[in-house]
Amino acid sequence: MSALNVFSHSHPIVNSRRPFGRREFLLQLFLILAAGSTVWAANCIPAPAGLVGWWPGDGNANDVVGTNNVILMGGAIANAPGYVGTAFKFDGTNGYAQIPSSTALEPATLTIEGWVLFDSLDSVANRVGQQYLVYKTSTVGPAYVLGKDRLAEYNPYGDYFFFGVMSSGGTLVEAYSSVSTITAGVWYHVAAVRGSNYIRLYINGHLEEAAQADFAQDYDGHWPVYFGTSGQAWDGKLNGRLDEFSLYNRALSSNEIAAIYQAGSGGKCKAPALLIQPSGQTCYWGGSVTFTSAVAGVNPLVYHWQDNGGVIPAATNSTLQLTNLQMTNAGNYVVLVTNVDGSVTSSPALLKMKVDDVAFKLVSLGGTRKGASLTVSGVSNQSYGVQYSSNLASWFGLTNLTLTAPTNVWLDPQAATQAARFYRVGEGPIPIP
Repeated sequence: MSALNVFSHSHPIVNSRRPFGRREFLLQLFLILAAGSTVWAANCIPAPAGLVGWWPGDGNANDVVGTNNVILMGGAIANAPGYVGTAFKFDGTNGYAQIPSSTALEPATLTIEGWVLFDSLDSVANRVGQQYLVYKTSTVGPAYVLGKDRLAEYNPYGDYFFFGVMSSGGTLVEAYSSVSTITAGVWYHVAAVRGSNYIRLYINGHLEEAAQADFAQDYDGHWPVYFGTSGQAWDGKLNGRLDEFSLYNRALSSNEIAAIYQAGSGGKCKAPALLIQPSGQTCYWGGSVTFTSAVAGVNPLVYHWQDNGGVIPAATNSTLQLTNLQMTNAGNYVVLVTNVDGSVTSSPALLKMKVDDVAFKLVSLGGTRKGASLTVSGVSNQSYGVQYSSNLASWFGLTNLTLTAPTNVWLDPQAATQAARFYRVGEGPIPIP
């Protein structure tokens, strides 16, 4: 019998970083860009929802969220110096990459985003400044295409980015980076968004142009997706590098795109990174508890929960639920999350256990007679043993109280006529004399 709370008729016995302004920030940003460097971030950010393909070029051609791996062709490599780790590199003449046709690469709405650096702005193409980053063809033309071009009517100052989609009837809608002029040797973050009836093109986290596209995406023919080429006779192969290119099956918001850009070299999280730590809780004996975690990182993520340093069998989900808690369940709980890129262990979440909560007061039994009222809080349908003592040494069972609700009131029928009578409520059932 666990003695948690003891009560008597008379009274209970209690078991620097300096902030800077906008102008200073813009000045620092200008100096960084002028030096040919990039804006670095200390931490990765969680990948936005809807990610269906992610090709980081981290020494291999794998899709780290799916099964649509890249096939490198013509001497293209996946271990060139990149913006986030290493990157794909194409020579502008022979190198390109191909991803076989897949329904995952044919969403109704989509976003393409990643980092690109041009080693040279010229190319072998119908137009010397034309280079393709991503090209998904259909029978009539590009289902979606992201690239660079050089036409004075769109940007009189030099090379620009473009993003286009084509209808099944052959209508091509494009958006252009009319503000940003491309320079060789500089990393740019590009994001191309195809919404339900529009397209948008973002450069370095900022919207450059939008256009209306009132037609459904056309994937007739189910052709491959190409990196660094159009795969067509008019080809303009990429002379440069692609890093962290990703495809989503929805239109990302401007805030989501800006966040990816602002993460800089931290990129999107590949190794597990905890977003929500499991939190400590206090629970009743016989109750239940759920510890919750949220983790960003490349799938598959493998979870292992531990209590007091020991592995909990079969506890391999992002949440841990324990039922019919016993006092021995008290302790520290952590979750270890691993994937192919690393691991992370959460901070300990302390589980505190208690049998119940009891409040005591004297109540009228009629006339001048008074009795003891115990308000017991715990777990519904759980049985609690109520005991009494006159000397705190010898204890006797009074009743087994099964709660019909989380809180019940029990009245001792014995009038408070004795000099002292102490109560305690603990785990039941208990023997009753």
